[in-house]
Amino acid sequence: MRKQYCYNCQREHTIKEVKEFREYTIKGTKVSGEITILRCENCGEEIYNKENEINNDRILFDEYKRKNNLLTSQEIKTMREKYGLSQAALAKLLGFGEKTITRYENGAIQDKTHDLLMRLASVEANFLQLWETNKDSFSSYENKKIKKAISLFDDTKTNDW
Repeated sequence: MRKQYCYNCQREHTIKEVKEFREYTIKGTKVSGEITILRCENCGEEIYNKENEINNDRILFDEYKRKNNLLTSQEIKTMREKYGLSQAALAKLLGFGEKTITRYENGAIQDKTHDLLMRLASVEANFLQLWETNKDSFSSYENKKIKKAISLFDDTKTNDW
């Protein structure tokens, strides 16, 4: 049983999670999704919770991304994990700011240019070229992880290192 402060009642009450289908407009695009609403069990008022709002935003922003042919948060994460990279390491590889990938994986909407670069990097040959160009900026540990991840795709790629 979870409790939280209700500003309507002006005291702490048990809250309940309710799934609701809602529609919003994000950057001129209508999106909809099933999000989680927290309600005070005493008065029924909607309760704000930062973590819950972040999760709801991710659901709605990913719907926006799908409608606008952008990589979703999960697709970006999957691509990054494919190469065994941390969020900061992928950002470094792509020439982004250190926290950019973190923001995108947490739901922030990327611009089309960043999206295209991430899509290109998801192709092994392109990734390899980016890494070859930037590998001096990675630690030896990061380079070993990248080599290992690449070797899982094609054993012949690691022979030249």
